[in-house]
Amino acid sequence: MDLVTPSPTPTSTPTPTPTTPATEEPLAQTVDAGVVADGTSAAVSGNGPSNVAYERQGDFAVVIDLDCSACTGTTTVTAPGRMSPLGEASAPLRGSFLMDVFQDAPVNQMLIVKAEGPWTVTLQSWNDLPYVSGPQSGTGPAVLFFSDDVAHVTVDYAPAGTDDSFSGRVFTVSDNTQAFGDSEAFSEVFDADLPGIMAIQTNGTWTVTPTP
Repeated sequence: MDLVTPSPTPTSTPTPTPTTPATEEPLAQTVDAGVVADGTSAAVSGNGPSNVAYERQGDFAVVIDLDCSACTGTTTVTAPGRMSPLGEASAPLRGSFLMDVFQDAPVNQMLIVKAEGPWTVTLQSWNDLPYVSGPQSGTGPAVLFFSDDVAHVTVDYAPAGTDDSFSGRVFTVSDNTQAFGDSEAFSEVFDADLPGIMAIQTNGTWTVTPTP
């Protein structure tokens, strides 16, 4: 009599469960920058990864000016609860980032600096940024207050590498908000409705020209 080898019992393959991006958690070390208000800036220094606590007195977005020119590796600026950083760039770095763009943001705030090396953070109201006008050029993240009364901006962008991208956000005095960007080099005209604030996030080089 021939022996029949029993077939193995089929097993089902479990369906992968979608993963939710992790939110940022506060770090072990915290430094206190103090109060930020219209006409009053705050500054604090640190070394290595640290939280930066501050108190926002007023209805404005906060501009974070990070001097990490003596840092190495990648520097990240983020905040507790965020699933994506406010900005991330290769060190050495000196750049500006924007936080608290929502009117109902709490008074007591915290940002997170993930850096390798010594750094200084200066915090100020976006109302205190100096006005700029005409073409502006730079490399890396920046926050600019354009005084030009125009409807568009022309952006010329060259990425720093294959993983680089450009993200622009415009917040205008007429309460309009525009967002645009790309991961490849470009020269394009975008709606802007200036005067207003433009926040730029990239590692690459850029020129922004107010355009009628």
